[in-house]
Amino acid sequence: MRVLFIDPPFYRFMNFNRYYYPMGLTSMAAVLIEKGHKVEVYDAECLEQGETLPWSAVACRHSDYLRGLADEGHPVWREVEATVRDRKADLIGITALSVKAESARRVAAICKRVEPDMPVVVGGDHPTVFPEQFLRDPSIDFAVRGEGEATIAELVAHLERDRNAAPSAIAGVSSRTEGGIRHSADREPIADLDRLPFPAIEALTDMTSYRPVDFGAIMSSRGCPYGCAFCGVATVWGRKVRYRSAANVIAEIERLKERYGTTYFSFRDASFTLNRQRVLDLCSGLVSRDAQIQWECLTRADLLDDELAEKMADAGCVTVRLGVESGSPQILKHMNKHVSLDAVRRAAQVLDRLGMYWAAYILIGTPHETPETVRQTIDFVKEINPPFVTLARFAPIPGSRMYNELAERGMIGPEIDWSMECNQRLCSHYVYAMEEAEFERTMAEVAAFVEVHNRANSTRLHRGDLRLENTR
Repeated sequence: MRVLFIDPPFYRFMNFNRYYYPMGLTSMAAVLIEKGHKVEVYDAECLEQGETLPWSAVACRHSDYLRGLADEGHPVWREVEATVRDRKADLIGITALSVKAESARRVAAICKRVEPDMPVVVGGDHPTVFPEQFLRDPSIDFAVRGEGEATIAELVAHLERDRNAAPSAIAGVSSRTEGGIRHSADREPIADLDRLPFPAIEALTDMTSYRPVDFGAIMSSRGCPYGCAFCGVATVWGRKVRYRSAANVIAEIERLKERYGTTYFSFRDASFTLNRQRVLDLCSGLVSRDAQIQWECLTRADLLDDELAEKMADAGCVTVRLGVESGSPQILKHMNKHVSLDAVRRAAQVLDRLGMYWAAYILIGTPHETPETVRQTIDFVKEINPPFVTLARFAPIPGSRMYNELAERGMIGPEIDWSMECNQRLCSHYVYAMEEAEFERTMAEVAAFVEVHNRANSTRLHRGDLRLENTR
């Protein structure tokens, strides 16, 4: 079967360079290719000449995305239609983050206009929580819930045998039938990640639009045991953490370096240093092979110590991203973060002693935010003085505890306009103690502070090919 996977456009309408490539789609592509299918991955976000923008600039350009969505004649949609016509696929698969839900539906409508009988499948974070929202759209036939590799392989095989039979026996699939929307049982997460093939980067439709560094994104584990109230990672990946072996991760690094010349890697795990021994094993392997690479990771402040950070640095780690989130103990408690400010201080000291570049993620605008808690966060950033700050405005993630809290209060629901739920927008309807206009002014002030801070610290850039996105 000929399969075309599509990552819908969002940042591209804002001329913003997203970086990297769609890992999830290329991972599913690799599984299908192993089974003999012809698969391509069209990254409609890819913009070779895109800009790297400060947070406030992206916020200002969100309206460009909204205008692009409304303009059926926009060049991006014409490109999508031309690509779908040219590929002549037997099945289309579309990934959908919440903020891209409307963009995904637009892509699906284009696909059905090109070939009305072609099955269209959606998957990803948003369809996992709200499959009905997509399946009420006549342009969408199936929704894959949760982890996608095994489910899409079974669904493609099923449709190849009999396109008209409902896939009710396939775990993790929701479908629209004559009797209504039907949901099969949830699928168990993949236990042994080493059994998965490496992402099929070669399936991307336009390899020339990427640089070697763009292929450096790696997921070395799936799942997160923590219950941060704002986060939806566990919705798709689950609470139980599953790890790839150090040997398997090193094999992927060596493959990427050999095939694409990639020497800078970004680990996309929810908390990379959660399994301390595995990280030590990985570092030992990289050192013993004289890998000659640089890399970065995201982790929690309470999962870092002097010895571990030193081993990571010796193995090529040049950047650590810490989920600081807030400088207010009250907000951290509401976030269910379970990381103290003292733990963040200690982690900052560890990284500063090593001279390692690090970035602090901060999140403004969770429901219990107040002007005072925002001030505490700014003061804390000044105290720990990270080389870089990555700012996000709280956007409720379906499946997260904060989303459920807001839903119980009647402040949100599945039918809201998800294209407005971008964490780069200044305004928010979700702060209990602040009017929207007050919050928008506060958010603008925080964004200005972050930009000044990052410019002042620009000389602390390390020697590597650092990719510091301005979004989360």
